[in-house]
Amino acid sequence: MKRSLHLALSQYKPIPSSLQGAGIGKTKEVIDVDLAGLYHHYYLDTLGTEPPSPDPAQFEHLRFLMPSEDLRFQGEGVGASTNAKRSKSSEMGQAFCRWFLHEHLGIKYFAHMDSLIGANKPDFHGFAVQRALPGDIPDYLCSDGSGSVVLAEAKGRYAPVGFGTKEFGSWRQQFTRVRVLDETGTPVKVKGHIVATRFATESKPRVKSKLYAEDPSTEGREPISPQTARRLSTQVAASHYADVLMKLDQPLLAHAIRRLLPLDNEIRIFGVVWKLAFKGSHRLFVGGYHAGATGQPLIEFVDNRIVRHSSDPFRLGLHTGTFVGIDYSVFKHLVGVSRGDSSLLDNVPEVDPIKDLYSGISMLRDGSIIGPLQMFTPHDFVDF
Repeated sequence: MKRSLHLALSQYKPIPSSLQGAGIGKTKEVIDVDLAGLYHHYYLDTLGTEPPSPDPAQFEHLRFLMPSEDLRFQGEGVGASTNAKRSKSSEMGQAFCRWFLHEHLGIKYFAHMDSLIGANKPDFHGFAVQRALPGDIPDYLCSDGSGSVVLAEAKGRYAPVGFGTKEFGSWRQQFTRVRVLDETGTPVKVKGHIVATRFATESKPRVKSKLYAEDPSTEGREPISPQTARRLSTQVAASHYADVLMKLDQPLLAHAIRRLLPLDNEIRIFGVVWKLAFKGSHRLFVGGYHAGATGQPLIEFVDNRIVRHSSDPFRLGLHTGTFVGIDYSVFKHLVGVSRGDSSLLDNVPEVDPIKDLYSGISMLRDGSIIGPLQMFTPHDFVDF
């Protein structure tokens, strides 16, 4: 399921290929947003270890959208008060930022800046990410998975947005409040992105939902070196996969990955391997499912056969569960990282995301996947 979104770019040279318009140097005026993919980013970014509710085909904000091709919310937007609207629009703005960077600018991994700065920051092994000035700082440190890093700031709002506004100027200032130091303590320049989305509502029919993107950079005397970028990219990947693994109920593995600390070989990592419930599909995933209170398992092995249950076999329309997982080859690779080879994070297997199978299934380039339980079936158990 998709919705149309207007687009404006600033300072992108060259224009990303997927955003190039019909003429030379022209940008597309409208792009499509896949709602399942948007929900996937929202879930990874916002809900922590909470289960998705109810599934990507029913994006929790979907019920507030108008039944039209363009992205437009009912009434005056999501939320009963100004504070509620501000909170919800901020969450959606972060989801749109991650979705845009992932789909159009090749970003694969996202780490929240507050997890990299302060008392809980990981050991960066010779370089540092620091706050330079008081005030708000960018939301994310991101990586494309090939050794480069960028900063990103996300905004979502119902009020007007524009590159020449006072608000956009204040968002640019956030990039001056954080700095990256290389192994010699020298501040280095890091490319950045501001992604601000204005949401259209039923009450203002002339306004169009529109995404504004610009790429400022941090303060620094020298361009970031490939060595520093690669080390920082590794830490971003570690933080990103730790968040994914927490959602898969793998807290020990997640902690080892986040801190790049090797697990004792006597500690075993267990998981369930799943496959798509379609003949001829050979894609394998490690994960499990979330469901409401059913009083019994929805899937189990009986005499080495897979048996699916229903809490009410006579009733249609009951939500049965949501599968959350990660590509098997990626999971196996991450276990290798947890055994002491942190260099493996520089070479995580590339996966080909599943597309156009069903509007409720979303798979990202990091290997994570989410979708209705009916689309998946357990295949095997693994012990690493």
